[in-house]
Amino acid sequence: MNDKEDIRQVGFDQMKNIGEVEYMDEGITFHTDFRKLPFKDGSTRVNMFALIICFNGKLQMELNTMTYTLRQNEILVCRPNDVIDNCMLSPDFDGAVLCLSQRSILEQISESDLWDKAFHFVENPIVRFSEESLQMFNLYGAAIQTKIKMKRTPFHREIIVSIVKAALYELLANVGNNPSCSYGGNLIKQREILFKRFIDLLAGTQIKPRNVLWYATQLCVTPKYLSTVCKLVSGKTAFDWINEYVLVDIRYWLKNSNKTIKEIADMLNFPNISFFGKYCRTHFGISPTEYRKQLREQSNEMT
Repeated sequence: MNDKEDIRQVGFDQMKNIGEVEYMDEGITFHTDFRKLPFKDGSTRVNMFALIICFNGKLQMELNTMTYTLRQNEILVCRPNDVIDNCMLSPDFDGAVLCLSQRSILEQISESDLWDKAFHFVENPIVRFSEESLQMFNLYGAAIQTKIKMKRTPFHREIIVSIVKAALYELLANVGNNPSCSYGGNLIKQREILFKRFIDLLAGTQIKPRNVLWYATQLCVTPKYLSTVCKLVSGKTAFDWINEYVLVDIRYWLKNSNKTIKEIADMLNFPNISFFGKYCRTHFGISPTEYRKQLREQSNEMT
């Protein structure tokens, strides 16, 4: 096994600049040539969600030191912090990779029920589709590729994102309908139950406190323990998850409302507009006013 320092880190931003990208936006990339991606060259830790789809042939690889073989009409789900190693492709392998940033997943599938399915992928990362689900998934794939090749029209991105969202729900539905995919047995561990409760609480809280103590108090644990559990289960601390959800809320209100920056800051319970501006600059790299302008310009380009 490679030493930890030898593991290449590949995040969503890097995937946008690797190989031939069929489609790319701020949260989604779609690659149709697996051989040009970095997964087959040594150990790689993925800091995103990656769905590896096999259309033909087979792919053998290690995921978190366990060996899996991906065959025709199957999808392998890689979660953030998973390590891929020793990829071997059959000569006739044909596949694609759909990469989604963690923020994109939160924006498209924010329901905490997602984590019930996510625990399944820890020990069962490969999903084989039923005949009916496979037909649907193939239709989604064909629709995505057709739309990508079409001339850009109003709502181009929104249409593609909607198709991707439908495909993700098809994937989750197929997991839920497979008797071997139930969330239970040895997958139910105290830390996973606590993490699920934390995500339920975070997703269900309209105005989200930005300190771990508040959530830990509600869950009757210490902040340190909650953060440790989150790190073990998801690869991210409780504070990281809180920020992810808060940023989704900020992005939504900046893009989709006419509220002033101060009104948004007040609504989301920031102490003052200066603190809100600093928070946005830390996480988005620019002020909330500039970020709102950027988001709306991106929308206008698609209409």
